[in-house]
Amino acid sequence: MSTRKRDILPTNNCFFITTTFRDWLSLLINDKYYQIIIDSIAFCLVKYKADLIVYSLMPNHIHMVLFFGDQPRIPEFMRDLKKYTSTKIRQNLDHDHRSALIEKLRFEKGMQRFKVWKERYDAVIIRDQRVLATKINYIHENSVRKGLVENPEDWEFSSAKYYLNGQQGRLPIRNAGEIA
Repeated sequence: MSTRKRDILPTNNCFFITTTFRDWLSLLINDKYYQIIIDSIAFCLVKYKADLIVYSLMPNHIHMVLFFGDQPRIPEFMRDLKKYTSTKIRQNLDHDHRSALIEKLRFEKGMQRFKVWKERYDAVIIRDQRVLATKINYIHENSVRKGLVENPEDWEFSSAKYYLNGQQGRLPIRNAGEIA
């Protein structure tokens, strides 16, 4: 029996997604701001029937791999994520008297007065297990490369603990091996 193409995923519903704050601003300045992103991702996972395979929330951007069991709805997922988090982050910056950051977010276009996220995001289809494994490693090592922690599992805002020792973190993870 041939082993060819055994690592190919059975669907094209798995995506590596990256999105960045405007001008690479570090807007996730403490746990409260990270929690805004976590709450929004959790809500969107349920609303759009998606599974989170891996993630890392960085001070100025986020990485995640999403798996959609049915129809991928990435534009809607990202629209809702960005809309909610934009408002909440700006409100919290105002409440915390972070006027310098608020000024950097000022943006006058039509009815829009502030811009928190870059307009675009990257969404790349993951077609096989090797690429998925590469993305998992890349995402988990990001906090180490950026000097935030020495070991991936020490970064509280990622799924590294789950993959390295089975501990669920702040967001529910579907094991990458379950989508093969």
